[in-house]
Amino acid sequence: MNQAKQLNDTNIKTNSKIFWSSMQASSPMFLVLVYFMDKQSLLDPIVPDLNNIFIGLCVISVVAPFVFLGHFKRIQNIIQDNLKIGVDNEATELQRYFTFLVIGMALCNLSSMFGLVLYIVAGDYFYSLFFIAISFLLGFMYKPELK
Repeated sequence: MNQAKQLNDTNIKTNSKIFWSSMQASSPMFLVLVYFMDKQSLLDPIVPDLNNIFIGLCVISVVAPFVFLGHFKRIQNIIQDNLKIGVDNEATELQRYFTFLVIGMALCNLSSMFGLVLYIVAGDYFYSLFFIAISFLLGFMYKPELK
């Protein structure tokens, strides 16, 4: 594998922070999108009867990031400890860390995507903004803390 594309101790911090920041940026963009769509009255609800179904999906998606959080934090602590004492981390551990980061952040963003769909399909402005904001807050659980 090309050295520039390989995860190692020197670039894991940068790569994980860039990835986390880019994933966190989606929720504020969704908030702004829903806000302006509501202010401009661009959309009429497509199927308002699906409101409760999408709220249920949003609630389930809020719980989803907690599934991998323990694994992510454990691997992050191992990598962090190795960085502090100057021991090189194995590429497999770094890859597992990054994999859990990607999966965790995707699950964190799931409620914001369902919130956006909730607004488009059912026209529920308040719950849509609520779940998008919750998604943004959930992303801080997966914030890379490698120093």
